[in-house]
Amino acid sequence: MSPLGVAVEVLPFKMKYIPAIMSWVKTEADMVQWAGHAFVWPMTQRQFHEHLRESKARLPSLYPFALWNRGRVFAYCELANHQRNSSSAMLSRVIVAPRRRDKGYATFMIREVLRFGFGDLGLNRIWLGVFDFNKAAIACYQRVGFVFEGTLRQSAKLGGSYWNCHVMSILRNEWMNGHGVTTAQQQSG
Repeated sequence: MSPLGVAVEVLPFKMKYIPAIMSWVKTEADMVQWAGHAFVWPMTQRQFHEHLRESKARLPSLYPFALWNRGRVFAYCELANHQRNSSSAMLSRVIVAPRRRDKGYATFMIREVLRFGFGDLGLNRIWLGVFDFNKAAIACYQRVGFVFEGTLRQSAKLGGSYWNCHVMSILRNEWMNGHGVTTAQQQSG
């Protein structure tokens, strides 16, 4: 049982969930807000399959996750750009089904993915990019411990508009200190 009072789990993503994720992306603006320019509008299942190929490599640089309940997926995110030489990765493509938004599911999922990144992968830094107008996402990221590093001004363009992207990150020691891990556990981990 999650702290949300609902039995949900964060599990590795399965290809069969692609249509559900795609159904939440209704417009090109939705797609760019969710995935940057990783895909071309109109987004297709083939593009999504190609994107997820990185997760099947012997040493993957992409770890996709789904939040699900009773066999249904209702949230998705990735740890991407896993850089083994610098022990870092990017939290990216966080999306929650429209009817499940603003209920704490993204916060729960991100905490679990951070646990995987800092615990299982032994990362030192997890960073992300979020558009400055996405106030709900920014608040969620701050809730789990991400801090602002800077702003990439007018870094994305959609139609005639430019969007600013905030860069945020959390370090392993910040995450561990925020989760009640003792110094002895930090040194042995």
